[in-house]
Amino acid sequence: MESRFYGTQEYLTKKEDRLVRQYIQQNLGKTIHFLEEHHLLIDENLITPVNLDCFHCHQAHGHNCCEGGQPYSMEGENLQLFEEHAFSILKEFNQDNRYLYAQQNGLFEKTRKTNYYPCIRIFQGNCLFLVELDGQYLCAIHRYALDHEIDPYAIKPFSCSLFPLEMIQVDNNLLVTALTRKTEYFSRWGNYYRKNYSCINPTLLPKRYAMDYFLTENTKPAWFWAKDLLCAYLGIETAKKIENHLPL
Repeated sequence: MESRFYGTQEYLTKKEDRLVRQYIQQNLGKTIHFLEEHHLLIDENLITPVNLDCFHCHQAHGHNCCEGGQPYSMEGENLQLFEEHAFSILKEFNQDNRYLYAQQNGLFEKTRKTNYYPCIRIFQGNCLFLVELDGQYLCAIHRYALDHEIDPYAIKPFSCSLFPLEMIQVDNNLLVTALTRKTEYFSRWGNYYRKNYSCINPTLLPKRYAMDYFLTENTKPAWFWAKDLLCAYLGIETAKKIENHLPL
């Protein structure tokens, strides 16, 4: 069976598939724990230190990961709920005619950049749902969900909430890990974040911002940044079992 990035329609390349299988084989029973009843492979790399100071990322690096980015494809109930609300969201954040643009061109596009999977369309160089309000870039889907008392995890593209974690369906099992130098070779995130952002690589933070942004005391294990997402998708009890296998 082919391996697939969980929460998307997208399969790993043959090289990525080979590397993730090697990674599991080399670490199973050591730093990867198998929860047979849930078909989960829990990687202790989930405790990797990460600092998601997202609202200050633009100041520190001139851009954040959503700017110029494009969400991965969606599937299942996540895709269905998004499609039910997508045009209502655009109506509420229509300061630059993006609603009309989506009506004329559609919400999704398949291009070489998306590996020809259906992903949310690019608008003016960014994700169609990335908007600028009061000088800050934010996700219109997330803001809409909060304003309308909808769970943001249910309506946002799964991958947008997953970082810095990685989840890969390998045959009948689900690998739950985090982005590190060891996993970037088969992760959907690749090495882009390590090369560009302080959240993963603190050495990239300009010294003039060290006292204001990405403060050391705000760093915590990768697991905690996406724990609520896994509670929403896998259930609270399953998330607790994952956490119990981590050396926190």
